[in-house]
Amino acid sequence: MSIQGYWANHKAPDFRDLPDDLVAVLPIGATEQHGPHLPVSVDSDLVAAVVERTLPRLHAEQNVLILPGLTVTKSGEHDRHPGTLSLSADTLLAVLRDIGASIARAGVQRLVLFNGHGGNTAVLETAARDLRIAHEMIVVTCSWFGFSDWENILDPDTASVDLHAGESETSSMLAAKPHLVDMSRAQNFVPAIRTWEKQFNHIGLTGQAARPGWIIDDLHPDGACGDASAATLEKGERLLDTAADNFAQFLAEFARFDHRSGAT
Repeated sequence: MSIQGYWANHKAPDFRDLPDDLVAVLPIGATEQHGPHLPVSVDSDLVAAVVERTLPRLHAEQNVLILPGLTVTKSGEHDRHPGTLSLSADTLLAVLRDIGASIARAGVQRLVLFNGHGGNTAVLETAARDLRIAHEMIVVTCSWFGFSDWENILDPDTASVDLHAGESETSSMLAAKPHLVDMSRAQNFVPAIRTWEKQFNHIGLTGQAARPGWIIDDLHPDGACGDASAATLEKGERLLDTAADNFAQFLAEFARFDHRSGAT
C-alpha cells in the first residue's frame, strides 16, 4: 500500500517500515515584500499551491509525503522593505541540516528541496550536498517555476527580467489567492537590469558571465521586477497547472533515481 499526502497528518506508527522509494518534499517559501500590489506571503503561497495541485496528479503507487513548509527563509535582499522576515544563510543552512537529519532518522532516503524563492538557491545547494555527505541521502533542489511551461505562457523577452513580483508571480497569485492581489497598483516595474544590458557585455542577471551581488533596491525602488500589469488569471492557472503536471512526473522519476557511487 502506498503512502501519500502531508507528513504532519500521519501518526507515528505510519512511519515504521517506510518504502524504499518514498520521496519527502520540503516546500520552501519566504515571507518578504513583493512590491506594492502583492502580499509578503507570495513565495510560500505559490510553492504550497503547486504542491496542492500535484497531490491529485500522483499515480496510486507513488509514495510521496509533503513535509511542513518553511515560510521564513533567506530574504536579506529585501530587508530594507517593511514586512520582510529573514534568516541568515547560516541559520537556514542549520535548519535544513537538522530537518534532513530528522528525515534520515525516519528511514527516508530521498528528499526534494522544493523552492519558491530564488534567494534560497545557493543555500539549498549547499544543504543538499551536506546531507549527501552526512547521511548518504539522495537530495535534489528545484523550484516550482522551473517545472512550469513558462516559455509557452510568457513573452520570452519580458520573462528574462521577470525576477520578482512581476507578470509570472502576479498571474500565479491571481490563480492561487486572488483576494490578496491589488491589480490597481500593479505596473511595469522595469528593472535596472535593462540599463546594465546596454552598458555592459559581461555583467548582469540574465545569463551574463558575471553576476553582481544585489539587493532588490538596486534593481527597482518599488521592490519589484517585471511587468505585473500584464498578469492574468489564465496565465497563472497555466503556470501552476503545468508546474504540478511536470512535478508529479518528476517525483515518479526521482523515486527511481540513485546516483550514489554510480548506482543505477
